[in-house]
Amino acid sequence: MKRLFLILVVVAAVSVVILGYFINFAISSVRDTSVEEVASDPQSFDGVHVRLHGYVVDTSVYMFGPKYVLRDFEDRVEIALSGKGSTGKVDFEPYVSFVFDGENYTQIRNIRVQIVGYARYIGLVTDVPPFFLDVEKVDPEMDALETIVTEFLETTDVANGSWDGAIEIKEIYDHKLGGKVVVIEYTTANAIHPHFIAEAIEHHTAVITINEGEVTSAFCVWGNFHDNNRIWDLINQKWIQK
Repeated sequence: MKRLFLILVVVAAVSVVILGYFINFAISSVRDTSVEEVASDPQSFDGVHVRLHGYVVDTSVYMFGPKYVLRDFEDRVEIALSGKGSTGKVDFEPYVSFVFDGENYTQIRNIRVQIVGYARYIGLVTDVPPFFLDVEKVDPEMDALETIVTEFLETTDVANGSWDGAIEIKEIYDHKLGGKVVVIEYTTANAIHPHFIAEAIEHHTAVITINEGEVTSAFCVWGNFHDNNRIWDLINQKWIQK
């Protein structure tokens, strides 16, 4: 009898742990959805942890209302953006791709993003959107990362050589201090660094950190003609020790 009681206690404890796990998972999991789906029934999404995709639009022309919205141009719907995120106030400005003047959308960049946050429904209130996204973080999508990296490389010594503008993203991971670390490969058809042999085809591997839509560090860590103990600083265009 005592043994049966112990078994029941253990089973009950395990059941509580499993139930707690699934409840926690349900609360913390992020639901991939669309702006159109949230906008069509915002009340049902109130408090839901979501991931949305689209373009950040500067709507500061309005005296009242949100300064930024996430817009899906295919479905022609948008959601107001707000929030402080996990490391302070979220800065939407580096991700703005369009500016709305009250009549027209003017494109200034092409950075499609994915935004994670909680949908909030507050109902009809004067001068305030009835629903918005309480944003935790903003991340560029793959094609946007490629655009950011390519535009950056065009400002460096890479563009001085014979480079066709093509890059291949090999790996992406989160930086502990914020942003993304992107490992890329690209090829130049002639030497672009000092001391290289002229007219040599060189394959490069570079590690680039992107934070809030901007490149904050960039190092070419491997090339056919690199010295074994040095790497090339793409921002400052000089050799540094490993």
